[in-house]
Amino acid sequence: MIRSTPMTALTRARDLGIPLLVLMGLGACDLTPKIDKSKAEALVKAVLTKESLAPTSVTCPENEKNEKGHTFECTAVANEVEVHFKMEVLDDQGTVMATPRDHTMVVSSIVPELKADLEATGHQLKSLDCHGEVWVAIKGATVTCDLVDEAGKAYLWTATFTGDKGEHTHTVAPK
Repeated sequence: MIRSTPMTALTRARDLGIPLLVLMGLGACDLTPKIDKSKAEALVKAVLTKESLAPTSVTCPENEKNEKGHTFECTAVANEVEVHFKMEVLDDQGTVMATPRDHTMVVSSIVPELKADLEATGHQLKSLDCHGEVWVAIKGATVTCDLVDEAGKAYLWTATFTGDKGEHTHTVAPK
């Protein structure tokens, strides 16, 4: 059985209760105000942590100008997947908003879908292992869950993200 279903996404720093941070500093060789790279990286880490993702690395460019409307991108690695953030300077004081460009999915929110898929094969869900609590929903990425039915038979649930908002196709098949 294959079908496309949208996944819920947590995508904006404001929605996550992450405060906007003032990230202004001065460039090393000039007096033009620049965004503080380390503070920008800390903001990205805070957004990911709020979404229950543990980033293993975050990289933001150096010497980004502190000018209202200026945007740049930071890249993080979480759950072995790159997550990209649009960073927007909101004012000349260096207030920056970090918005994940990639969507995330809390795995527990799809348990009803997994259960329904297995029940459609005539079996009841006894246990599942989705290899983590949060997925990064990047178009083309594939995620899996190991399912076990009431008789102890193993199944593999596989989803492939087909859109930028978490849409996906999925299958369930015996292992």
